Amino acid sequence: MKNIPLRRHTASVAILIGAMLSYAQPSSALELGLGDWQAHGFVSQGYTLTSKYNAFGQSRSGGSLDFTEIGVNLLGHLQPNLLIAAQGMYRNAGGSDREDFRLDYANLDYHMMLDPQATIGVRLGRVKNPFGLYNDTRDVVWTRPGVFVPQSVYFDSLALRQPMISSDGGLFYGRYAVGDHAFTSELVISEPLDNSGGATEFLTGVPNAQGDMGGRPMFVGRMGYEWQEGRFRLLFSVVDLDRDFNSSTPGIASGNIKAFYPLASVQLNLEDWTFTGEYGQVTAERSGFVNDENTSESFYVQTEYRFMPNWSALLRYDSFTFDIDDRGGDHNAEKFNLPQHSFYARDLTVGLRWEFTRNWQLLSEYHSVWGTAWLSPQDNPDLSQRTGPERWDMFALMLSFRF
Repeated sequence: MKNIPLRRHTASVAILIGAMLSYAQPSSALELGLGDWQAHGFVSQGYTLTSKYNAFGQSRSGGSLDFTEIGVNLLGHLQPNLLIAAQGMYRNAGGSDREDFRLDYANLDYHMMLDPQATIGVRLGRVKNPFGLYNDTRDVVWTRPGVFVPQSVYFDSLALRQPMISSDGGLFYGRYAVGDHAFTSELVISEPLDNSGGATEFLTGVPNAQGDMGGRPMFVGRMGYEWQEGRFRLLFSVVDLDRDFNSSTPGIASGNIKAFYPLASVQLNLEDWTFTGEYGQVTAERSGFVNDENTSESFYVQTEYRFMPNWSALLRYDSFTFDIDDRGGDHNAEKFNLPQHSFYARDLTVGLRWEFTRNWQLLSEYHSVWGTAWLSPQDNPDLSQRTGPERWDMFALMLSFRF
């Protein structure tokens, strides 16, 4: 990777890894001695080093350790078909996510069997939003394909992570299985967490916008088909958002934001290989404070190869286009006085995962990126300068422990 002085920063990474390894030992869930109640958790520390721009902290000069994820969850049955579960989380990911401690989810789950093949249930409280292959599990790096989920689809660095992951309301679900086949459906009706983490600025498209988001509940749905307990998975997800922005910023009017995000997902799991792809388009309409409408495009194709029992490799191509009618960004660059590359991102990623003991793993990734559409303006205050380069690189490490 050019223009990234990696040798200068290996010492700090080595110290970090050494400190975490000093506590390494086989571990499992904590039995609390109260029926089947258990506590689980994880601690993950990342390191990013980039050229040209910053990602997940001030990574361009000296690299960044501003990528920390810590979670502790508790779950247990109040009744045989009534489960309570909650997770608290600390997360720091540079300027895009400095919310520190937050309640990730906390809900009651009631389910019942209609017959041996069919189950229905409901979760009430703060629930995970069922969207795509990774959204409702991506808070734990062990369930992600690499250090990062595909940014074209899941937008970790654009202040949307927390509103995308969970919301306050109810989740209704059902599952029907017969032989090797299973059909699933999930529907969330909830209040989105769009007054936190800079989501208001992102949704309105207005820098430093102050105000409250309100309006009707958000709808999130996902339907799926599985063959042989996940050997093959086919999903269709959708988010339907209609929110009112009540401005408290002088000179910025109130208005409305509508967004509709359908996503198709497919995954094939073989003995040594996993092949994954997702494709979606977001139709967004803003009115009042600004009158604007566009349809963006997000997709990636990905393969994982488990070449040894504790080793796997990752290869992914990831693409985001802000406006499908302006793929090169020419029109929007003139309209918003921004660089053309602010309106797209093409990311080629290679990575390695090493699960070196029972509950420890080390992940590494290299990204070769054309475009800056998913970079955080908080980490890159000069991102709007039209002289910035299109091409940049990122190297990332993450060490993670779970119990």
